[in-house]
Amino acid sequence: MKRLTFIFLGIALVVFLAYSFKPVTSVKSDDCVLISGKIVSIEQGTSNDIQIRLENDSHYYYINRGIQKGVNLAQLSSKVLNKTVTLYCPNRWTLVSPDGIVPHISRLEKGTTIVYSEF
Repeated sequence: MKRLTFIFLGIALVVFLAYSFKPVTSVKSDDCVLISGKIVSIEQGTSNDIQIRLENDSHYYYINRGIQKGVNLAQLSSKVLNKTVTLYCPNRWTLVSPDGIVPHISRLEKGTTIVYSEF
């Protein structure tokens, strides 16, 4: 009986970890949480990501492979740096984001203008 319990817990752990580190693929706007804030920094990160920090927010948001997708860092900075924006981020609990906010930016809006979108 102990062996069966050990096997079950091992399988449950593997499934839990696989779900926690599942990459963000296609996301719909209904699957996102909206986060508003003033952008205080924009810079190129690793793997051609664009990293964005919001004022009074501990998350490091990013546009995955933004440079490869043709997002111009200088133009993006001139449009949104020190401006209030709305970010659409996937709403999914994982080990690395226990608050349910995955910092992957699926859409970025400044007012009613869509600056970046994966939808």
